[in-house]
Amino acid sequence: MRAGKRVLAAGLALAVGLTAAACAGGGQSGEQGGGQAAGQTLKMWTFKRTHADALTKAAEQFKTETGIAVTIEAVTPDDVFVSKVQSAAQTGDLPDVLEMHAGGEDLEMGSSGLLVDLAADVSDAWKQRLLPTTREAGLMTQQRIDLAANDSPYKQVKAGTLFSVPFTAGAFGIVYANKEKLKAAGLDPDTPPKTWEDFLAALKATTDKDPKQGGLSLGLKVTQTGYNWAYQPLAFSYLGKEKFQALFAKGAAQGFASPDGVKTLDLYSKLTPYWMPGTTSLGIDEADIAFAQGKSAFNVGGTFTLAFLAQNGMTPDKVLAFPIPPSTEGVNKEIVMSPLALTSLGVTATSKNREAAVKWLDFVTSPKGAGVVAKTSLDLPATDLGAEAETLLGPDLASLQKYFTGAPEASYDAGDTTFFPSDYDQVKPGNLMVRLTPLKEVTPQQAGPEMDKIMGSMWKSTQ
Repeated sequence: MRAGKRVLAAGLALAVGLTAAACAGGGQSGEQGGGQAAGQTLKMWTFKRTHADALTKAAEQFKTETGIAVTIEAVTPDDVFVSKVQSAAQTGDLPDVLEMHAGGEDLEMGSSGLLVDLAADVSDAWKQRLLPTTREAGLMTQQRIDLAANDSPYKQVKAGTLFSVPFTAGAFGIVYANKEKLKAAGLDPDTPPKTWEDFLAALKATTDKDPKQGGLSLGLKVTQTGYNWAYQPLAFSYLGKEKFQALFAKGAAQGFASPDGVKTLDLYSKLTPYWMPGTTSLGIDEADIAFAQGKSAFNVGGTFTLAFLAQNGMTPDKVLAFPIPPSTEGVNKEIVMSPLALTSLGVTATSKNREAAVKWLDFVTSPKGAGVVAKTSLDLPATDLGAEAETLLGPDLASLQKYFTGAPEASYDAGDTTFFPSDYDQVKPGNLMVRLTPLKEVTPQQAGPEMDKIMGSMWKSTQ
């Protein structure tokens, strides 16, 4: 399973069920490689197979510079990775470094005693080279502690403890277009649509050219994908931050049934004629594969989708990527996708090579190390590469990272859930959005009040 699927709900904590017994077992000594000096070896596990080769390349440079070797092992899929970590924690055979899902899995492992606190190791200069919206992904904040259940291991952790460093980052709401299909429809294959209306016109052109395979794919079997990845960025850019957040507010005075709310639903419903056949039966991976196989002209995913498309034969040079474009009628005339930390790196509590492991984390999140990993894996780093992006990443990846920065007022942050009810359930509004489009079971005017009822019910149960 790809990282994007595990972080479908931005900021969702991913429990891994690590027990106190596993934590205690992790304290046993095991073979962790050598010491902290040159000539020693670190062990690292990742749950992403696409990162293994990339990390190995970075490790070669790291050894040349420091004399410290790093062996990389990919443990997939996700459930196998978690099971292996649990077993290794009990037997004392954890590696020195783990790559985990950020903002959830790392916090669970850390609060269960499997990771060391890196707060004293990560300097301000180190933090500053990371993308701002990713810096606190592995930090145990007081808010996280306060919101945790009474029996959560979070309650035993001191605020300010840093369990991991963000490694890869990404954003949802990225559209991929098949350049060959664009060209066949008479469109410029190298110029992305600037507005929602331009995007709809492009969809019409490709669908007119190829009615069966010229439309839009998205894994709507997971109904919240359309709601999260397409509707919300569109609504944000149309309304602006304040009015967008007001849609979800308790009492919903300016909710989805308001004229502005209905307008956003109407804009989104304009996609109805252009969905590829059977899109509601496709999962996320299946929709991406359909696009890679030429069954659609456009596909919506995230920055992380690029690597998956490449695995399925659609290399970056064959696609045009751009964020969900803003409507010409909206407040914001551009949109910036604030990145989320997707994966992070932590040092295990049983490592006998802490100093060397921290050096490895420092290197692989530096511009040089992060660039090597990103260019090979096609996953964007949490490191802000700035002006070096194109040199380090190449033009295709750099073109995606450029959408991470821009005017603050135009920055859509999918990780900001502060204005949602505490028991927010994205599936319910997601189901309604599928009924709006492509199923056409409700109109925008009918969907608005129904959405307000859904939000009202969540607020009512919020403590």
